[in-house]
Amino acid sequence: MSARKAANKAINCVRFDMEVHQPIDLEGRDLQVGDWVRVITVPLSIQGMPADSLEAFSRAVGHTFQIEEFDQSGCLHLDMYPKVSCDSIYIEPYCVRRFRRYKKLSKAFQKRLAILNSLEEPRLEVEFEARLEPGVDLESFGFEVISRGTGGDFAVWPEERKVKGCITVEVNDPNARTILEAARQKAYEMRGVESFEVSEVRVRNEI
Repeated sequence: MSARKAANKAINCVRFDMEVHQPIDLEGRDLQVGDWVRVITVPLSIQGMPADSLEAFSRAVGHTFQIEEFDQSGCLHLDMYPKVSCDSIYIEPYCVRRFRRYKKLSKAFQKRLAILNSLEEPRLEVEFEARLEPGVDLESFGFEVISRGTGGDFAVWPEERKVKGCITVEVNDPNARTILEAARQKAYEMRGVESFEVSEVRVRNEI
């Protein structure tokens, strides 16, 4: 951990483990890929998200969608196209109710899953969460952090001045771990940060 002379204080750097949700709906029934679920409510975690993100979640309420996959935190990936909009969302399992489960997935959905899986190359990742000082551009900060890997994603919460996401590198890259370890160290030294939380290097989508 290094001191930030510009602000005359140290960045708070602590490790964190992402909360992992069990695949259980709001009525206690198990969920799996291919299940149809109805979105009943939206999570409190969307507070402070950009307006277009809030609109996407609001549109989903009351509609049924088929579970495409679960992300590394156990959230459901729901594709809203073409039923509602061109958006797709990741939502906590306790916000949905299982609507239908087929004994056998349709050929169309199996084909869709095959395409999705073929596009998802194994990756290593480092997750991060930063709270920034007033005046720091959240999106620019997020892009700067993930640019230290070969990919990644992030979300911003303007009211909380928070940026949360992950830096990723393909597993087959011989320098993957070295790149991510260097990214972790560089992230500690970024200016305009009040606090920074970072995980160890691990395999993406490993639950």
